[in-house]
Amino acid sequence: MSFHNRLLPIVTITGSSLMVGCGGNSGGSCGYGSSYGSSGGCAGPIITGDGYYEGTLTIQGNPQPTPVVAIIADNGDGAIAGQNGTYYRLNVSLPRNNVTGTYFALSQGPNFPNGTQATSGSISAVASPNLNGTISDQTGATESLAFNFDTVYNLGSSLGTLAGTWSYTANGFSLTATIRPDGTFSATDSNNCSYTGAFGLIDPNFNAYSENYIRSCGGVNVTFTGLATYFPPVGNTSTADIKLLADDNVSEFLMADLQ
Repeated sequence: MSFHNRLLPIVTITGSSLMVGCGGNSGGSCGYGSSYGSSGGCAGPIITGDGYYEGTLTIQGNPQPTPVVAIIADNGDGAIAGQNGTYYRLNVSLPRNNVTGTYFALSQGPNFPNGTQATSGSISAVASPNLNGTISDQTGATESLAFNFDTVYNLGSSLGTLAGTWSYTANGFSLTATIRPDGTFSATDSNNCSYTGAFGLIDPNFNAYSENYIRSCGGVNVTFTGLATYFPPVGNTSTADIKLLADDNVSEFLMADLQ
């Protein structure tokens, strides 16, 4: 299962094929793209709720699901990005295979059930390692989540892996970033904004990076924090990419696929 749909400017979901398999969310020796019960004797995973996910959110009473991607790090930081221009920042605990905590959400598209483009509430889900559960806002409205775990999360992380020049273009918007081997980066976009910041390691065993940067536009500086996951090239025609989800903790967010 892959998403190749364009979202809003500086937003895209393209993801590799979902390969749910050995290694689970917290370790294993079978590697990226392996599968349970393979002839290689894959050991059973230790299931926790952290991971990189692709799947859907479905609002109560609306049969049309929204495609989403999500990154949940093992320190409890998380983010969900929806194809419809919605974004959720998560703060969760991960007891065993449960994901429980709070969120705030922003929208550049449809209003939330509270009638605005901002809301907050709670999340409760269970990993198997696929993640299923609900998001509930302060009005009592719920969304069901059905996320598929991608074993790319088990590749581990290293700042040197991200080094290079990356770009993103969609709907007339473009951004070019240079990431150095120590994780620091600078970028410019087609709106004459500049970016300076750094990626950081959360846990080198897993493929989730922290990120923080300052975006400067017309003398106005805004600080963003978020998460990223690296996807290596698969096959002769594929290129590496970095899925990036970040927000300013107030009213703006960035969802991008750097290639």
